[in-house]
Amino acid sequence: MHVRLIDLKREYELCMILSEKAKLSNDVYALAFAYTFISDFYLASKKNKDCIRYLERARKLCESTEYTELLARIYNFGMYYNSNYEEIKALEAYLKSMEAAEKCQNLTLMSSAYNNIATCFELKRNYTEAIHYYKKCYELLQSMEKNSAYSKAIVLSNLCNCEYRLKDAAALCAYFSRFEDLDRQSFEESMNLLYLFCKLMYLRLHEAVSVQAVMEELLIEQEKVENRLLVYQILKNICSIMLEINNQPYSERLLKILQAIEDEDDIKSRRELQKLIVSYYEKFGTKEELLQAYREFYTIILTIEDTDMEDNSSGLTAALELYRTKERQVFLEKENEQLERLMNIDDLTNIYNRRCFNEDITATDLQKEKIVAVAMLDIDYFKEYNDIYGHQMGDQALVKIGRCMKQYEKKGEIQFYRYGGDEFSAIFIGQSEESVRKTMAALTHDIREQKIPHKGSRTAQILTLSFGYAFSPQEPVDMTVLIRQADEQLYQHKKLRRQRCKHADAVTGNVQ
Repeated sequence: MHVRLIDLKREYELCMILSEKAKLSNDVYALAFAYTFISDFYLASKKNKDCIRYLERARKLCESTEYTELLARIYNFGMYYNSNYEEIKALEAYLKSMEAAEKCQNLTLMSSAYNNIATCFELKRNYTEAIHYYKKCYELLQSMEKNSAYSKAIVLSNLCNCEYRLKDAAALCAYFSRFEDLDRQSFEESMNLLYLFCKLMYLRLHEAVSVQAVMEELLIEQEKVENRLLVYQILKNICSIMLEINNQPYSERLLKILQAIEDEDDIKSRRELQKLIVSYYEKFGTKEELLQAYREFYTIILTIEDTDMEDNSSGLTAALELYRTKERQVFLEKENEQLERLMNIDDLTNIYNRRCFNEDITATDLQKEKIVAVAMLDIDYFKEYNDIYGHQMGDQALVKIGRCMKQYEKKGEIQFYRYGGDEFSAIFIGQSEESVRKTMAALTHDIREQKIPHKGSRTAQILTLSFGYAFSPQEPVDMTVLIRQADEQLYQHKKLRRQRCKHADAVTGNVQ
C-alpha cells in the first residue's frame, strides 16, 4: 500500500509477486487483494481493458468468499466506468461500495465512496450536488484519528474545482486555506501538483494580474508525477481555464502534454480532449484548422457510436444466454471452474503455476503411470538480464518463453509450469526418452530463435534456457526423486555449458 500510485512500477511488481505466492499457498484473499491492486495499476496507467480484466477476477473471488472489506474497495473501482463515461454504472458500483463499507464500518472506504459518488455528479456538471458529497467525504476524513494528508488533498482539490466552476470565491478561499494548513513536509509528489492546481484557481477567482509563475511551477511539477491519469485530469481542467482567459501559449503547451499522455485506445477520453482542441482553434486558429478539428471530432463521435453499439449488442447477447440457461447450477459450476483455473495459472506467462505443479505431482492417477518424466528448466543468467534491461523487459521475456512452452503442451501428455522466478518445470506422461529429448531441444531452439538480446550472458549474446530431465524407472512413481534427479541434471547441464564457454574464451583469448 505504501507504493500505491507513487511508484506504479513497484506496485505492479509487488502485486505480481503476491499473486504468485497466493496461488502457491492457496490464499484466496491474498490473490483477490493482488488482483485488486493490479487493477489499480492498470487504471492509473489508463489501460482500461487490462483494468477490467483483473477487476472482474478480484470481484469473483471476493463475492464467492464474502471478503466484505475488500469487496467495498473493488466496488469503489466504479471509477473505471467513470473513465468510460458510464456514470450510472459507476454510481451503482459506488452505492454497493458504500453498503459494504458500512457493513464492516470502514470509515476510509466510506469516505472513498462519498468522494466517488460526488465525482459522478461533477462529471454531469451538477457542482452543487457534488460539493454536498465531497463535504461528507471530508467530514469523515476529519473524524478519523489516522488519515493521510493525500486523501484530504484529493477531496479539497475537488471542492476547490467545484467552487471555481460555480465562481464562489469565498468558498474556494476557505477550502484553499485548509489545503495550505496541511503538513507540507508530508506531501507526496502528486500532492504538490494538486496544491498548485488549487492555487491557480484561487488566483484566477481573485483576479490575479498574472498566473505565469504558478503555471511554470505547475508544468515542471507535472513531469515528476508518475500517476499520469491524475496528471491528465488536472491538466485538462487547467487547459480549460487557460482557454477561458484566452491564454494561447499555455493552452497550446497543455494540449501538447495532454496529447502525449492520452491513450489512443481510449476513444471517449479522446473525445474530451478533442473538445478542448476545437475550443483552442475557435479562439486562436484559422478557419481551415477549425474545420479540421471539427472533422476529427465528428470521426471520434462516429467511432464511439460504433463501439457503444458493439458493446451493447454483446451485453444483450450475454444477458440472453444467461437467461436461457435452464439450470443455474451449470452457471455456478462454470464460475467455480474459472476460479479454480485462476488459482492454477501464472498471470505473467499464462502457463500453469507452482501450485498446480504441486497438486499434479501428488495426483493418484500420475502415481499409476508406467512412464513419467520430469524436466526442470531455468533461464541462463536471468538476474544479470534484469539488472541490465530492467524488470519490465524481464517480464516481457518471460511472456515470450511462456508462449513458446504452450506450443509444446499436449493435454494429458506434456504440461509446462512456471516453478518460480526464472525457473520452469514440465511433466511428461507416456513419452519415450527420445521424445522428451527432442521436445526439450526444440523448445530451447525456439527460444534462441526469439533472439532476445542478452549482453550479460556468459554463454551467448541472446537469452537461452538450460534444462535437465529424469525418468521414472518403475511403478509407483516417486516424484520427489524424479524432481531431485532432474534438478541435478539441470545443474550438470549448466556447469558443462559454462565450462565449454570458458574453454572457448581461453582459446580465443577473450576475458570474462
